[in-house]
Amino acid sequence: METIAAISTPNAPGGIGVIRISGEKALVFADSVFVSAGNKVPSCMAGYTCAYGYIQDENGNHVDDVVLTVFRSPHSYTGEDVVEISCHGGIFICQKIVSLLFSKGASPAAPGEFTKRAFLNGKMNLSQAEAVMHTIQAQGEVALREANLAKNGRLSKEMRRCRDRLTALISAMSYWMDDAEETPDELEPQRLCAEITALLDTLHQLSRRYDDGRIYRSGIRTALMGAPNAGKSSVMNWLAGMQRSIVTNIPGTTRDVITESVRLGDFLLLLSDTAGLRQTGDVIEAMGVDAAYEQAKQADLILYVVDSCVGMTENDRAFLTADILKKTVIIYNKSDTSNVENQSQEMNGVICSAKYGKGYDALVDAIAAHFVGRAALNQPALVSQRQKSLVDRAACSIQWALNGLECGETIDICCMELENAANILAEFDGENVTDDIIDGVFSRFCVGK
Repeated sequence: METIAAISTPNAPGGIGVIRISGEKALVFADSVFVSAGNKVPSCMAGYTCAYGYIQDENGNHVDDVVLTVFRSPHSYTGEDVVEISCHGGIFICQKIVSLLFSKGASPAAPGEFTKRAFLNGKMNLSQAEAVMHTIQAQGEVALREANLAKNGRLSKEMRRCRDRLTALISAMSYWMDDAEETPDELEPQRLCAEITALLDTLHQLSRRYDDGRIYRSGIRTALMGAPNAGKSSVMNWLAGMQRSIVTNIPGTTRDVITESVRLGDFLLLLSDTAGLRQTGDVIEAMGVDAAYEQAKQADLILYVVDSCVGMTENDRAFLTADILKKTVIIYNKSDTSNVENQSQEMNGVICSAKYGKGYDALVDAIAAHFVGRAALNQPALVSQRQKSLVDRAACSIQWALNGLECGETIDICCMELENAANILAEFDGENVTDDIIDGVFSRFCVGK
């Protein structure tokens, strides 16, 4: 394979920049651009050692002071010889150094190519490789914990246990089909159905964990709703920390859905400020109200803003049905202009003043309470749609096998379904997968990782 190089740090000014080289000629290319302050030559350095010096261009000009680190094959991230050059984090400097390496014969790395080589060289399996990207993209503690469990192999072990259980059942069935006079204990109908049901439950739990964990990986789809002039836009601007929505004392100011990503505690809210809920003859405002109701249907969470000076109205009560309340946190806003603390609240909620920033911690606690238990602590979870699809497909085949047994199908038909499930799960860690699937996984990575 060609020796590749890329900038591994973000394409933005920073304190430090890192250029990574990987491949058979990584050390040769490093020799051609690096001048050591202590007479060290990269190709003569041991693995896991560093040298201070500078990068020299084709005319012998000093480009930048750097620290060069050598990782020898196979004890490197990719399993190949790897060199990392740490320089000052200027965009031009990083681009200048990587361009020098290209001029020496290095090839530009494709997105995710370093991790792809780690997979191809047996340094990690496909599910661990996927977890690398999710570690980078983690938006909070829960998402990071899930990604690390997968990256460290916990998820792979869970899937291997499922495959081992399938293999044991398939082996017993194959033995029975070869020698029908003797039935293994594990093929006793009640015991066999119990084992298949338990395996199916395990796969269903993994699938549910993926769905529950989406809010930690991708953010909580959150709709800001309430009557006109309740202060929704003020709440939006307060949480966003900037003027994101126009605020006036004229009801109906917000007519379209305005979105912003906002971090509250360990949660990322994909926050949408919507039009005030009321009957209106204004065609454009009415379209905004319709869009607000659509946002409510799709939302994981509704922050319903009530003007504490006005209190809960009939329109508020009509909207806050039992089903809606299950995913709603009520915000009693404008507490700075009312005595809401001394009022008996018709529905439990958080007392806030968006204008003065009061009630933030209570709001974070109320949101957290809505999602307690949605992530299984220290339990491996699926980290990609590809993985969920494989688990769901395998579960479908196992369900067919179970249905067949309960309906009196022959063992060989059930065995075929279980073999299909085992083959599907084999793809989880990269066995029997096509190049297109592998390329699809790594195409989602950034260049340099």
